[in-house]
Amino acid sequence: MHVVVDPFYSELGSRVVLLGGFELLPLEFKHFPDGEFYVRFTGDVSGLDVCLIMGCLPFRQSECFLRSVFFINTLKDLGARRIIVAFPYLPYSRQDKRFLSGECVSARVFVNTLFSSGADMVVTIDVHSMDVFSIFGDKFVNVSSLAVWREFLNREFKDGFFLVSPDEGRAEFISDLARSVGSPFTTFKKVRNLRTGKISELEPVNLDELKSLSNSYSTAIVLDDIISTGGTVARVVKELRKFFDGKVVTMFTHGLFLPGSIHKLLDAGVSRIISTDTVKNSFAEVSVAPLLVSFLRNIT
Repeated sequence: MHVVVDPFYSELGSRVVLLGGFELLPLEFKHFPDGEFYVRFTGDVSGLDVCLIMGCLPFRQSECFLRSVFFINTLKDLGARRIIVAFPYLPYSRQDKRFLSGECVSARVFVNTLFSSGADMVVTIDVHSMDVFSIFGDKFVNVSSLAVWREFLNREFKDGFFLVSPDEGRAEFISDLARSVGSPFTTFKKVRNLRTGKISELEPVNLDELKSLSNSYSTAIVLDDIISTGGTVARVVKELRKFFDGKVVTMFTHGLFLPGSIHKLLDAGVSRIISTDTVKNSFAEVSVAPLLVSFLRNIT
């Protein structure tokens, strides 16, 4: 397997190359004076299996998308045998259904464009929802981050803790993780305004369970798939703080950390913030590189 590392976020791709012992495919990338891209692969790719590891930066997802289209199309034109596109964080994936008439289902358009450009497979980690991608069959792969979180929790938190799911949509993942590390968990649920349909607050699914866990453990870990503005998890932490005065740790697979999000978490009473490196951020203590290496080895 040969690997192309996105030049705008090379750290994660480099970890995959080094950990997996893959061949790095040389790439020249620059901007013309008017801002347009220049792309050139300097090695012979004819007949090769190639994996693109794309790195999206907050606020620049569209540029990342355009780069990937240029890379895929060029590799296909140069004769690459198979092209696997890895977006550890998949942009545009939150608009995964048509909520209002006339809306663009961005998640489907995004992935469909990758395949139309010549990709043979698209792989991501902890995608927001798999339902919209079912039309692509086994050409679209969602890798769970559970294994790297399990290893991290077992290594870093040996004195006992309980896990918190910020909403019911994340409860199955948290339940599986809790079982794998031998810790209890509890779940919050979204309460919607019956008139507007908007989320008005978050509350415990089982208040007695939350109170019992709060009295039995000194650390609570809230784990969500993504943080952008930080509003949801901050509200969960504030509710948690009504019953729990121990250490509250927040963990995120995709750490976008838009302006104001960190302040919201700190103001809510968070003790520690942790993220993976799917997106370049200052809180990336957990790498998803082992997940990508394992996946690529299994399909080689």
